[in-house]
Amino acid sequence: MSKMFSVVTLDAPNSLMTEYFVPGRPDGLDELLDCDEISEALSLWPLGDTIEAKIQTYLYREGETVRADEDDLAFFREHFDELNASDALDCISDHSFSFESDELDFGYGEESEDEEDLEL
Repeated sequence: MSKMFSVVTLDAPNSLMTEYFVPGRPDGLDELLDCDEISEALSLWPLGDTIEAKIQTYLYREGETVRADEDDLAFFREHFDELNASDALDCISDHSFSFESDELDFGYGEESEDEEDLEL
């Protein structure tokens, strides 16, 4: 069985580069935001930054392809360098795109129903 996962690198001129291991093959910003860890990191990102997302998708082993699960991702995180150096991983996709942190909508400035009730 072949496991598919991606390494997502987020980088911006005024921020530290961060790297995430995610299942499957995210294609764009909407799919990146489906990952809780990435979504949480982006919600804290400073407004006004241009963020570059680099996505490298890998297959590990041969056979029917399935998305890596959490245990698989922990293994890949821990052993990525040695697996990659030994050619155990096959990079099947490598792409990047940029977006403005201002484009992200995490509901800033919106009041919850409870907060609205308290104002009455």
